[in-house]
Amino acid sequence: MKVSIIVPVYNVEAYLPKCLDSLINQTFNDYEIVLINDGSTDNSLKIIDEYYQKYSDKIVKISKENEGQAVARNVGIKQARGEYIMFVDSDDYIDKNTLKICYTKAKENNADIVCFDYQLIDKDIPKHTENFKKMAENNIKNYILNQTGPCFKLIKTQIIKDNNLYFPPIRAYEDIAVIPTYALFTNNIINLNDKFYYYIFRSGSTMNQLVYSEKLEHIFPAMDNLFQIFYKQNKIKVYHDELEFLFIQHLLHGAGLRFISFPNYQDNLNKIIKIMQDKFPKWKNNKYFKKQNIKYKIMCKLLYKRKVNLIKKLQK
Repeated sequence: MKVSIIVPVYNVEAYLPKCLDSLINQTFNDYEIVLINDGSTDNSLKIIDEYYQKYSDKIVKISKENEGQAVARNVGIKQARGEYIMFVDSDDYIDKNTLKICYTKAKENNADIVCFDYQLIDKDIPKHTENFKKMAENNIKNYILNQTGPCFKLIKTQIIKDNNLYFPPIRAYEDIAVIPTYALFTNNIINLNDKFYYYIFRSGSTMNQLVYSEKLEHIFPAMDNLFQIFYKQNKIKVYHDELEFLFIQHLLHGAGLRFISFPNYQDNLNKIIKIMQDKFPKWKNNKYFKKQNIKYKIMCKLLYKRKVNLIKKLQK
């Protein structure tokens, strides 16, 4: 088996057929589609069963109680028989040539990971995206900086299984907790400019909702998990600047701005600042931070100084 496509499924009946059609109709032969129904309460399981009846030679179906996308992906990884793994979210879809081209490029270049581009789709309208930014001098560092999500890549399965790089069982931010660490166990990463993946923007996702969710606090165990893997592999010094920027980007800036948009943000913001003080006290000198635009840098510095009222005035 060359490739295993892992697809967690939870209440996506409106999107699932298009996703599955894109996976079934690949111009590639030796692959499996591992569908993990994560306790769906809509018609998602019925749709899975219908496709399984037609394509049982390609589909592996698993049903489990709802535990979140991280646990569902882990179940899929353990089931996977492919030399490579690809993650696809069940509300997205991929180009028909994705597997053929990515697998061919992987073998031609002896690559452990093949990264490719994506197209953001909002209300069926393609949006302009600048996905992969060349921020560092080599592909390993660029991967750490850019690739924090599980999709848009073909990954050698043994990287995950041999090094126990499973997702922590949290309900949000599980991607940033582990995906960048794949780079620590690779010899070669290549990047393709092709937009093979169609990412559907959904306003109701955890990161885009207007009502506070405790899932947002999962950023803390996620970033700790990320840090601990770098530490255990003795790679903190080697990739200090890259790891530091991930903390600036996803903890201080990303989570900081999310938290202050809700009441009672103080404890979480204080926790963010304490982590930055303890782990990366000189973050303002980070070379990648210095390359960011002025608004980004101002927001980070104001968050760090707890100038929340000023931030909210600037956001108006």
